[in-house]
Amino acid sequence: MRLRGFLAIIVGLGGVAMGAFGMHSGRAEDGVIGAGVAFIAVIIGLGARSRSTAPATVSEETSPATGGPDLAVSADRESSGASTKTEADPASSLMDATDPITDPLTGLMNEIFFSGLLSTKVATARRRLWPLSIVLLQLVMEPGVSEEETDAGILAFSAVVAATIRTADVACRVGSRSFALLLDDTDEDGAAWVAERIQIAHAREGASPIAKVCAGVASYPSHGIEPAEILITAKSALKQAADNLELPGLGRVIVAPQRPL
Repeated sequence: MRLRGFLAIIVGLGGVAMGAFGMHSGRAEDGVIGAGVAFIAVIIGLGARSRSTAPATVSEETSPATGGPDLAVSADRESSGASTKTEADPASSLMDATDPITDPLTGLMNEIFFSGLLSTKVATARRRLWPLSIVLLQLVMEPGVSEEETDAGILAFSAVVAATIRTADVACRVGSRSFALLLDDTDEDGAAWVAERIQIAHAREGASPIAKVCAGVASYPSHGIEPAEILITAKSALKQAADNLELPGLGRVIVAPQRPL
């Protein structure tokens, strides 16, 4: 940069001297050449000045040791930016996260989903003036069944449930050996029939580690107006069904008694 400025001064002085010589000798060619050389000197000087005052770009990194671009710093910065982007990527976070509302064994919705959906279903039933039924199912396993056999039996039973209920109905696994159904536009008699159909379909599957399927049924508005009230009533009916395992058959189906008007 300094060399170019010095060169511009030398060339400029040479041009001025040649122009002065042309004026003294009376030769126009010398004067024209001197003016051209002086113009070149001006161009060189302006180029050196513009380079010295040009602002540094944002992408340049200067190494304290060499004065040149610090490639290590730039590489570290790019690497850090890439890792930050990856950590903040919502799609990546969603793929790594475990689904909090799905049962990992059966693929059905779990108790968290059931609890949140129940209030919505009751509100819909109230608005549309139709009944809504809850069916709670409890599986009773054969004695001495291994954990692997239990899981296989539960998985097979969940497939029977999904194939028996309507598409509009909702089946959830709400415990290790219990399921819950939400049946739109279905009263307690229809819900009891659904529970019995599930029992029969399961029995037709053949050998299973599940000995009995007990069921408790409660409905809106026959057994309650609020979601919690209906669910408590269904649990009470299920307990009554599960307390009579010594009786023969596929398992008891208990419909809760209607509440007084």
